[in-house]
Amino acid sequence: PQDLLLARARGLPLLSVIGDDGTLCPPGGGWLQGVPRFEARAQVVAALAQRGLFRGVQDHAMTLPLCRYPQVSPGVPSVSPQCP
Repeated sequence: PQDLLLARARGLPLLSVIGDDGTLCPPGGGWLQGVPRFEARAQVVAALAQRGLFRGVQDHAMTLPLCRYPQVSPGVPSVSPQCP
């Protein structure tokens, strides 16, 4: 919610980088368009490593939202209209 509030306060556009089908959309990087999100993650890590920009992986505690649709778990936060 804080990210959304800050974006609105600064007049930033709300971009969806992951589509409803779980693949990357053009705002997520044209070279990743249509790539499933977990595969895209691996490709981004590989691209960073190739350029000497990858600093490693570090575990950290976080809370993942649960999605009511099992095939889409864990849920990906997104801005979308909500049912009343």
